[in-house]
Amino acid sequence: MLTITSEAFHDTLEVGSQEIILNGPPGKLRGYMFISNKHEDNIRIRTLSLVHNNNILGDASQLRLSCSLRPGEERMESLSHQVNPQTPPGTYESSLMIGEQQRRVRIVVQPNIEINIYPSHFTFQETTPGKVHMAEFTLSNLGNMPFQVPDVKHIAPLDMDIICRAVGFGLRDKGADGYEQVLDEIVKNAHSSLADWASANVEECSKIVMPGESLTIHLSVTLPQNTDPRKDYSGNIRFWDKEITYVIKAHYENRK
Repeated sequence: MLTITSEAFHDTLEVGSQEIILNGPPGKLRGYMFISNKHEDNIRIRTLSLVHNNNILGDASQLRLSCSLRPGEERMESLSHQVNPQTPPGTYESSLMIGEQQRRVRIVVQPNIEINIYPSHFTFQETTPGKVHMAEFTLSNLGNMPFQVPDVKHIAPLDMDIICRAVGFGLRDKGADGYEQVLDEIVKNAHSSLADWASANVEECSKIVMPGESLTIHLSVTLPQNTDPRKDYSGNIRFWDKEITYVIKAHYENRK
């Protein structure tokens, strides 16, 4: 079997005359290409050479394939390609070089907003009403568009034992009265232990993080006035499409 790469034996392969289109976000460009084996032996295709007409993509790259063709076999082959994750959205012209053949390739890079935050879990101590807890995490822009740091809303510190406690009280008090009465009592007990919304502030809110850049984010969470300093709390915070989780351990003097 003959192995075809961008450096060797690629002149034994023929491709269709139609323009090749690769479309998608930078890391997941997809497309199709008609190929045929005019060689008298089986061939295995590994890489083909792409020559770019735009400095943003660089001078050249390799189009990676993983397929085999029998002598005379023709096939519409699916393609997968990726460019630099920070490549701006737009349409770029390239050429596929196969021996003396040159086929036009159009690379359509779609907008891609992608971020990473680390760490995404925090542990705090002290659940005193009004206590302010601070967290720092790194925001990295992995996409190809500027990212604006969002505000944080809807932070609900939940008593970690709220469900167990509510179910226990409901069964003890109304267990003999039927399931509707038990459920009503569970809801009542859960509601009585439910803390108000916590207030939050992101110091870097509205700042712009460019593709490939990172920024340290300072997040503060102020506990509501009806938290119980003897109870432990947990919750999650939605930060755009990411989730930050946290736990707060009660810590007070003269524990009885």
